[in-house]
Amino acid sequence: MGIYIRGLDFYPAVVSREDGVFRADFVDIPGCRAYGATTIEVERNARQALGVHMSTLARFGRTLPAPSVVGDRGRAADRYLVYIEGPERIDAARLPERKAA
Repeated sequence: MGIYIRGLDFYPAVVSREDGVFRADFVDIPGCRAYGATTIEVERNARQALGVHMSTLARFGRTLPAPSVVGDRGRAADRYLVYIEGPERIDAARLPERKAA
C-alpha cells in the first residue's frame, strides 16, 4: 500500500542527475518521467507528468496503479527518492468522448 494522507496519493520517484539535468522516474509507472534544471523544477514537472499520464489512462478507462512504499535504494550524491503528490482522481465519465475517425 502506498502513502495515503488526507485523501491524497503519493507516488515514489527516483530523481537522478546526469550531465547537469535532473530526471525523475516513477517507480510504479514505467515510462512516466520528468526532467528539470533544478530539483524543484524536476519535482514540479514530475507532478505534471503524473497528471498527464493519469489523464491519458483515463481516456482509455484505466487508472494509475496504487502507489507503493519504497526503501531508500541507496542514497547517493547524484540520486534520491522523493514521493510526488498525485493529482486528484479523474472521473472517466466526465471526460469528453472521443469521436471515431
